[in-house]
Amino acid sequence: MGWFSEFHKKNKQKPVRAVNDHDKHQAMLDAIAPYAKLKVQSNLTEVKISKSTKNTKVCFILMPEWATNFPPYNLARLNSVVKESGYDSKCIDLNVKSWNYYKNNLEKKIDFDPWSGPRDWCWVGDDYYKNIHQHLEPFYRQQIEEIKKFKPDVIGFTIYYCNFESVKWMAAELRKELPDIKIVVGGPHMQARPIVDEIFDFGVAGEGELLILEILEEIENGNINAEYRLRYQPEEQRLNLNSLPLPDYSDIDFNEYAVPNGINSELSRGCTAKCTFCEETHFWKYRQRQAVDVIQEIETLYYTKGTDVVWFLDSLVNGNLNELRAFAKGIIAKGIKIKWVGYCRNDGRMDADYYKDLADSGCFMLSYGCESASQRVLDDIAKGTTTADMEQNFRDGSAVGIKAHTNWIVGFPTEDYQDFADTMTFIWRNRNNGIVDISPGFGFGLSVSTIAGQNPAKFNLLDHKYMDTWITKDFKLGKLHVLSRVKSFAIFLQNLVSETDIAISHRPNLPRLHYKLNWKNRKTIKEIEYEQFDYNIIKSDINPFADTLVNEMFVLFRMLWRTRGAYDIEVIFDEDLDMKEFGDRNAGPFWAKQKFEIDEQGLWRAHFTFKFKQPESLIDPPDPLTPRRPFFAQDYSRVETNNAKRARKLAKPSWGDEGRSHEEFHALLEEEKFLNSTVDLSFEYEWQGQGDWSNPERFRVEPSKGKIKKITPIIPIT
Repeated sequence: MGWFSEFHKKNKQKPVRAVNDHDKHQAMLDAIAPYAKLKVQSNLTEVKISKSTKNTKVCFILMPEWATNFPPYNLARLNSVVKESGYDSKCIDLNVKSWNYYKNNLEKKIDFDPWSGPRDWCWVGDDYYKNIHQHLEPFYRQQIEEIKKFKPDVIGFTIYYCNFESVKWMAAELRKELPDIKIVVGGPHMQARPIVDEIFDFGVAGEGELLILEILEEIENGNINAEYRLRYQPEEQRLNLNSLPLPDYSDIDFNEYAVPNGINSELSRGCTAKCTFCEETHFWKYRQRQAVDVIQEIETLYYTKGTDVVWFLDSLVNGNLNELRAFAKGIIAKGIKIKWVGYCRNDGRMDADYYKDLADSGCFMLSYGCESASQRVLDDIAKGTTTADMEQNFRDGSAVGIKAHTNWIVGFPTEDYQDFADTMTFIWRNRNNGIVDISPGFGFGLSVSTIAGQNPAKFNLLDHKYMDTWITKDFKLGKLHVLSRVKSFAIFLQNLVSETDIAISHRPNLPRLHYKLNWKNRKTIKEIEYEQFDYNIIKSDINPFADTLVNEMFVLFRMLWRTRGAYDIEVIFDEDLDMKEFGDRNAGPFWAKQKFEIDEQGLWRAHFTFKFKQPESLIDPPDPLTPRRPFFAQDYSRVETNNAKRARKLAKPSWGDEGRSHEEFHALLEEEKFLNSTVDLSFEYEWQGQGDWSNPERFRVEPSKGKIKKITPIIPIT
């Protein structure tokens, strides 16, 4: 987040309201009139607040790990709704407090930054207890004593995938100290994997503002519906965001945050796009706040707290282009001097004039969900945009000072070597086009509440996981291929040269432990065109999994030569090293050393060694009673969460809306047994080769010197 440093202002003097505030308000109404909707959208549900004094005390808690730049908007929203309804309420951001505790006490004890994006896996499952919990537990226990002083009757937690373990621990400990409390959990994790158990009394799957009031009313009246512990928002319901009370930050110390003069807000909820990889787009139905309501919220905090940096949390701020432009025009007319940023889609309708209005309102950056720069993959993702739109948006934004933060996904199931190369080519060609940050992501992950998860066959995906993640039906793309692309992408980005600094996800261990790269001339910079190239260089003929895996790194090797000239490199894959850097979502029992050198003219030679050992069990040590074999059936067809049902309707799987039949599910289990008894993709392989990349027409590779050390025959799956 280095690009925010210029906006960090502690103890900033608050702006003073203008004397002619009424005139400015009318100017705002006039400015937004051509773009803003005059009426609130139809079919929205009101959050009706009954103002009366209640006896129930509520404490909302955010556990780590989550963002530390701004106060949590969700807690402030819930805090205000509950207080307006008469409950004594407070919110505690233990995430930011833990982050500050880490900075002051633990930086020398933990050899990595737990709040760094690439380390999010350290907070998940057993890794949390191996890497982090013991360091933070003493601090947690101090905070429990502070929570007890408030004497809450109800404690509410927001759960994300990366704080589930810390929430479970804290909830269990609070239950011991305060046995009569009721614990309510909500948040994104509950959308996809709703749960209530002996620790959690109530679960909220959906927008929380209405459901939390329903639960609190039952607790207040002593009339709890014990059969309705898990509360689902009706599938078609959309809350009216315009009538909610302003967020309540009275319990928050803004100086604890990385951007103490900043806040989060929202222009909308939901998403107009339906990308095939995305769970978030199915969380709730899209609706847009009126521009005047958003402006009022920001204006209030601008004058009362001096907050002049806003990060919009919307899935996309430009879901409604007119209302976003109305917001921009209104901010300009009001004379509110803020800087703001938000997530968006690339959209060809956003022209140069549109970007100028956004810039004049204080937009200094947009975070684009690019995902890929292969048009074929963009179409498979259903992104609804083109690479030409992407380039034009970057150019027009850069011209008026709007920087581009870009987000990418490598290893989509239909992505081949050429698609991956096109993405890297695009980034190199646009590196001086306003891009200030590149988030390479962690590779494609298959989630239950996505179109891909609800119709895997459409994307050539096997109906079984392999080593705890997805694999294609032809075995040509899976966990280790994605690891290769994630590592390749990171190496490419770490050696990107541009006219201005471009931030990337910080992986300092890669050049230290995972690769050694020596440039023959570090000053060499080449501009490149898109090309078609055959990266299937090694003809190993082992098995489909191995035959594609051994060629993965050639995309990187050719891209480095095309952009930076002659070099030599050694890239290492090692299960222990990769597990520490990438976690088990990417790493596995794979070892490789790939030495490659190339001169300025394109003459190269290579020496690669590979070893992959398919595990007999995914549990160490193996449990004979509950074996976890490499292949196991995944059936998302009968998941009944709202977002899964929405995804299923769009995915149109062969099993329809009702899920797999009993016979189909039994067949799936039989296929699991067949795969585990017949398929072993293990191999050891050594290869040496040389060639000439100076001209594709003269491209050649010397006869392979590949040596198959060990393979296990497999039975092809039809």
